[in-house]
Amino acid sequence: MKKKAEKLSKTKLWAIISAGIVIVVVIAIIITNVFVPIKYLASYCVSRKRENIGSMRVTFVDVGFGDCIIVELPDGKNMLIDAGDGKYSNNSKVIKALNKRNIDTVDYLVCSSVNSEHCGGLTEVLKYKEVKTVYMPYCTNKYITDAFKNFVNQTEKSGAEIIYIEYKTNVKENDYFFTFLSPSVISRDDGEYAKLNKNPSKTTRNNSSSVIWLEYGDTALLFTSDVETSILNSIVFSYGISEEDYPVNLKKCKVVQLANHGNAISACAEFYDLISPEAAVISVGENGSGSPSVQAMSDVINSVGKNLFRTDERGSVTIKVTAAGYTIK
Repeated sequence: MKKKAEKLSKTKLWAIISAGIVIVVVIAIIITNVFVPIKYLASYCVSRKRENIGSMRVTFVDVGFGDCIIVELPDGKNMLIDAGDGKYSNNSKVIKALNKRNIDTVDYLVCSSVNSEHCGGLTEVLKYKEVKTVYMPYCTNKYITDAFKNFVNQTEKSGAEIIYIEYKTNVKENDYFFTFLSPSVISRDDGEYAKLNKNPSKTTRNNSSSVIWLEYGDTALLFTSDVETSILNSIVFSYGISEEDYPVNLKKCKVVQLANHGNAISACAEFYDLISPEAAVISVGENGSGSPSVQAMSDVINSVGKNLFRTDERGSVTIKVTAAGYTIK
């Protein structure tokens, strides 16, 4: 009888201990999740280092078939252009890349396209990072893609300032400058947004994507998102007829991102001949659309030679820019 009582007492003791452990673990999870999201815990277990103030670092994060560009600006601010397709593995990469750069607040968040491989991961960034200003396409149908719908809903919850992207929207600081060269102004009846909102096809989605110019010192970079050949041709035409009035000197471009992951529908030899870049980057991964195409790559190789960097071959590509020039690794 005594042994039975002792056994029962031990059972109760273990039950109490087990319950206590469970309570402690639950409390620890709750406390941790307040500061660090549990599902991205590994992405927070990194050493943090910000690029030195006075230089700029641009990283094309390898998110497979998609875009994600982190820009550490020379004044200590930062810009995030897209964040991949929203798959967990890519979201983890994006969060980790931001944390490694000690970025808890995104000053300028750019959604360059309604296409999922661009805006899919932005929802998670908006959830777990403070975002000051969001630049986004003027698409009146937020349900155009599931990824864009989720992004819009989270943007509205975030309380961030919202600015719709259109031609010549820009930010000018003392030592750097970025502006949007496309799409055209929202009010234009025959513009890219009018076509998108009237007929949301693959082409109108692509062509309403952003072309972004970023300039610091003697170095300018050009990001082309998913625009097709017709948009690149229109930029060439506009620059040709009003070079003096154009918002930037396109011939100053040093690094260009190939449009639409190097797809053939975005090939444009005239565009790359005009800007004559020294280096090019393709953000691409496994896909069924034939990207990057031989045609699109050959268009730019005449200018860049061997300086063509693909994220599917090299992983993330980082460009460090100083007032004197740039290096790529």
